[in-house]
Amino acid sequence: MIITQQGDVEGEVMENIIEIKGLKKVYRMGQEKVYALNGIDLEVRKGEICCLYGTSGSGKSTLLNMVAGLEKPTRGSIVVKGIHVEKLNEKQLAKFRQKYVGFIFQSYNLLPNLTALENVMLPLIFKGYPGKVRKKQALEMLKAVGLENRIHHKPNQMSGGQQQRVSIARAFVEKPEIILADEPTGNLDSKTTIEIMELIATMAEKYGQTILLVSHDNEASSYADRIVHIRDGKIEKIEVKDKYFKKFGLKECASNA
Repeated sequence: MIITQQGDVEGEVMENIIEIKGLKKVYRMGQEKVYALNGIDLEVRKGEICCLYGTSGSGKSTLLNMVAGLEKPTRGSIVVKGIHVEKLNEKQLAKFRQKYVGFIFQSYNLLPNLTALENVMLPLIFKGYPGKVRKKQALEMLKAVGLENRIHHKPNQMSGGQQQRVSIARAFVEKPEIILADEPTGNLDSKTTIEIMELIATMAEKYGQTILLVSHDNEASSYADRIVHIRDGKIEKIEVKDKYFKKFGLKECASNA
């Protein structure tokens, strides 16, 4: 395991899909300033599984929300696919998320009155896909996550692990370039955590997608190429795994921690 402060790889040109510079998020509580994020610099390579790791309140979910454009920074820049996310208005953000981003949530966020098939078809409906096409793609994705026998089940008829598989199918169905996963195994037992993370990693590799994962779980974070440790709104250290170098054909650099 390689541990560095910034995760730099010397002498290599990085193809970054996400670039974050000088990011700060400040909340006011009366006369006091509270820094949810306090000077974050981070680059995420295309095709990487990057885990934002830390305890509750460390700032990791705030950082994920900023990348998604769900929160505006107090200062700094977030560039995704060459787009300054922090400068987009709500209409532009909606188009940005629709075009580039898929979401996986801890609480699954499935619509309770819809079946698994209908939930997975939702992103395709919003994009205006014809009925036959969206049904075909949703069925293929549900089969890929092992739920071909649950397509007509509603969320309350499925286990937590099955619901999360539906959520994964929904996130991946349109094959977006970036998947933002916020504690995707937070409500699952250790066995199901492994199953879900194996599924996410396999799907991402198959479709060449970038995963930005928020977690405080060691089992889940072990699937990342890099683990970004966040504490008190700052990056404390970055662990760069051996598989990161193998995945991108890079040379390992000496630790500068």
